[in-house]
Amino acid sequence: MEQLRRAMAQHAAAVAVVTGPGPVGLTVTTFTSASLDPPLVSFFVSKTSTTWPRLRDARVFGGNVLAADQAGIADRFARRGTDRFGPHTRWWSGPLGVPLIAGAACHVACELDRVMPVGDHWLVVGLVVHAEAGGVPPLLRHSRRYGRFQGIQPPAGEPEPGPAATLLH
Repeated sequence: MEQLRRAMAQHAAAVAVVTGPGPVGLTVTTFTSASLDPPLVSFFVSKTSTTWPRLRDARVFGGNVLAADQAGIADRFARRGTDRFGPHTRWWSGPLGVPLIAGAACHVACELDRVMPVGDHWLVVGLVVHAEAGGVPPLLRHSRRYGRFQGIQPPAGEPEPGPAATLLH
């Protein structure tokens, strides 16, 4: 499935850290809004994750969409055997007691709604009980590299076409 991995690396995605009481957390690039009514978010986590059982058992989690300058945090939470909540990670205990990462582009606090097996991953759905935007651009992942979002300006004299962007590495 290396072909699928290479193909999907072309999909730019926001980088998020999912956290839970303990504290515990992991990096995902599949964090997304699933529904506005009821307010739901979702993400996928590998069935081989050693962090997932502790998040699942907590029954609550935080979703922290990282800011463009937080690639180091993304890497830290993606590695095993590292102190993810050590002195290089600024965070506080938010609603439901979930860790929220300082400086993130946005935070949500969720109650675990459901978990479904999907191939070699779990699809995790959370009911959002708190959401806040940080007002900073998100960290993106594309072609196995980090990047940031920057809007595209239309050529002089052309009308604004609506939202458009380019990914800068």
